[in-house]
Amino acid sequence: MFNNISEYFASRAYGNQYLRLFEEMSQTLIKEQVEEIRKQIELNGYLPSFEEIMKNVNTLKDQLATRAVWMREDYKEGRGKASIKLTTGCKRIIKSAITEYVTTLNRIMNIRSFYKESFEHI
Repeated sequence: MFNNISEYFASRAYGNQYLRLFEEMSQTLIKEQVEEIRKQIELNGYLPSFEEIMKNVNTLKDQLATRAVWMREDYKEGRGKASIKLTTGCKRIIKSAITEYVTTLNRIMNIRSFYKESFEHI
């Protein structure tokens, strides 16, 4: 299977690689959901309700948690043991992603509200 020990270690995926991949996945999910919200605002002409935003936040959190579980299981299968650092890192990334998502939505809604108020007087 492996000709020497360096090939064996070169083929192993480490926790840092999993975390980097998970970070990239979280950014992709955030961008997709933000774009969906922007399209809904343009299509409907009004901002989403608090309930809709919370539903989207929970959906994002659930999607990220599911992917984190998959990654942890894949890591465990490949390495033979679980990684506390990987689990902690995934939780940190999920928390950061949710914060980034809410902050981005807040900016979008503030900009939209500003333009709407500015043009209502004309």
